[in-house]
Amino acid sequence: MTGPRLIVDNLKIVLAGTAADVVDEVSFAVQAGEVFGLVGESGSGKTTVALALLGYHRKGLDVAGGKVLLEGRDLLAMSDEELRTLRGAKVSYVPQDPASALNPALSVGLQLKETLGAHKQPGQNQPSSRVAEVLAEAHLDASPEFLRRYPHQLSGGQQQRVAIAMAFACRPSLIVLDEPTTGLDVTTQRHVLDTIRSLCRSYGVAAVYVSHDLAVVGQLAQQVAVMYAGRVIEVGQVRALPGPIGGARRHRGSSASARAPAARLLLRRSLPRCDPNLSGGTAPCHRPRGGRPAGPVRAGGRGHG
Repeated sequence: MTGPRLIVDNLKIVLAGTAADVVDEVSFAVQAGEVFGLVGESGSGKTTVALALLGYHRKGLDVAGGKVLLEGRDLLAMSDEELRTLRGAKVSYVPQDPASALNPALSVGLQLKETLGAHKQPGQNQPSSRVAEVLAEAHLDASPEFLRRYPHQLSGGQQQRVAIAMAFACRPSLIVLDEPTTGLDVTTQRHVLDTIRSLCRSYGVAAVYVSHDLAVVGQLAQQVAVMYAGRVIEVGQVRALPGPIGGARRHRGSSASARAPAARLLLRRSLPRCDPNLSGGTAPCHRPRGGRPAGPVRAGGRGHG
């Protein structure tokens, strides 16, 4: 179909039984094969919006207005039965913590087979070969020994790749990724991001990547929306971001800096900070696991921020 794969139109979610909004006036669109970054500080409402893309909201919240259109169908107007059929097949979710998402009592191979079996599609009469295919796409071993492993026997990076393989297994139209690289080391993080980018491009999957870290989003997304206090305050091309995050991708006529104060704050927090006052004139920059800068490294070896 032509036009955006996903359209979020003036989404509003409130505390149940009140007019107090949690998110309001949220609108954006995502094309097939595009990765869209949704960034903001903790409490900005980005995860609430991400869950709405699955037709879900937490207990104590109500959808008060707006639409979430996936290929022209409004997820917020669907019945629970329609949503159960849709989730996993047309829209998938990759959580922040794969260890809590994977079933600890089932092997990797069985979990993948169950995912494929729950959303059986034409031409998928040989689940074993399909399991091997999706594992290979996520750069994982498809050997019988690996398929017999349980989640606790995998590294954090392997667990996240299994979650990604499960999410892409049924070739969804939309995938929602909720900070899937938090807690991974830099090298593993880069490999996971490369896998997501490659699969989205190969199969034309629209993706919404939720994060607090603009530096991570800048490596993956084409467009980014910055959220603050439940609202989208800025939407634009990642290449329009300043400095090492987007500067290498900037084109003539693009904005030289983020306009909104919250966007500028996120930019500053996404960059490692260095202290030029230490001996030698240049101090090592420090970024802790998870992407949040911890400030300059002092003589004691610890950063602070």
